[in-house]
Amino acid sequence: MTKQNKEYYKLYTPCYLIDKKQFLSNLHTIKENFQKEWSKNVLLGYSIKTNHLSMLIQLAQNEGMAAEVVSDDEYYYALKHGYNKKNIIFNGPQKSEQYLIDALKNKSIVNIDNLEEINIIKKRYNEIVKFNPKIGLRLNFDLEALCEKETTAGEIGSRFGLSIENGEFEQAVNDLLDLHIKISGLHLHYSTKTRSLNVFEKLAEKACEVSEQYDLIPNIRYIDIGGGFWGGRILEGKPTMGEYSRKISDTLKKCFNPDNVKLILEPGAALLATAVTYYSSIKNARRVKDMLYLTVDGSLLHINPFLIHRQVDYKIYASGENRVPKQTICGATCLEKDRIIYLENEKELRVGDYIQINHVGAYTMGFNNYFINTPPYIFLKEDMKVTLIRDKNKKLMFEI
Repeated sequence: MTKQNKEYYKLYTPCYLIDKKQFLSNLHTIKENFQKEWSKNVLLGYSIKTNHLSMLIQLAQNEGMAAEVVSDDEYYYALKHGYNKKNIIFNGPQKSEQYLIDALKNKSIVNIDNLEEINIIKKRYNEIVKFNPKIGLRLNFDLEALCEKETTAGEIGSRFGLSIENGEFEQAVNDLLDLHIKISGLHLHYSTKTRSLNVFEKLAEKACEVSEQYDLIPNIRYIDIGGGFWGGRILEGKPTMGEYSRKISDTLKKCFNPDNVKLILEPGAALLATAVTYYSSIKNARRVKDMLYLTVDGSLLHINPFLIHRQVDYKIYASGENRVPKQTICGATCLEKDRIIYLENEKELRVGDYIQINHVGAYTMGFNNYFINTPPYIFLKEDMKVTLIRDKNKKLMFEI
């Protein structure tokens, strides 16, 4: 890289640059807003699936976040990073019998996803009952009907949780009551396209409705609203963390007492996305028809592993002065779809120039693999100091 602005670091490309200050700012913004509107009785869970980098997990732990995991492997990973089992939130549809029972015995917060998990609890009841386990139920209901065209699953419905409409939720409630096991919490995470206030109001309303219908309020000790918030940036038309916290808290307070009920949040992208920037360098250029194609040493897979169409927040560092009608910045792989940015009437990029893609901290590093190239370097920015925390490992590429 050449020195283009006031801040300059020697970075190898392709790479991610983690901004520790931004990560902590995002975390404190979420926590402070919800503590203001709800109470101090708020717990944030670090979503390991969103970014499993050890340094970030450790940083989250140091800041008092629980670990939110969705598999046996992530549960084990959290333990390896020093998490106490009591500070793990165990979600997801694939809990093994061994890990489920161990989590219940050790008072992890366990949110039941399906009736098979209820069957395991029934089978192993005598082993776990004396531990007074923390058991929550994940709700599945027709959110799309209440928030039209807002959910990711759409009209076919989410595949996660215990369905209210088909009676699975009621069966789970009855099965646990028959065992004299108290239902300690409700889990309401849903994936949505809009991240709107309307979505979270409906989730909070459903928590109240279900708790009243099944007489759960006396025993509820936590409401896990999940994640899916917009965060890290303030943009017109997007909710702020203050607006989220007020909407959720005001709705839940209609039936829950903040002194007795912990509000659990599982922020993924809202915490991580804006804390990471990606850099890649131009390796070659060619003209095809009326297009100037530029190949970088990175890939769209590094910033958009699902290869879905979306606009990226970028900055180009071009050494050319002339404006070029059409330029396409492409990744280094052999995939035709590996096209990162389409430029119109921008300064000409040349070999050695580089691009910057912002807000790439969520669901990127977890999908890094060894397809054609080894995963990118990772650097940590702490004040004005930059440290390499992950090198490229070519040896590992040929051993797996």
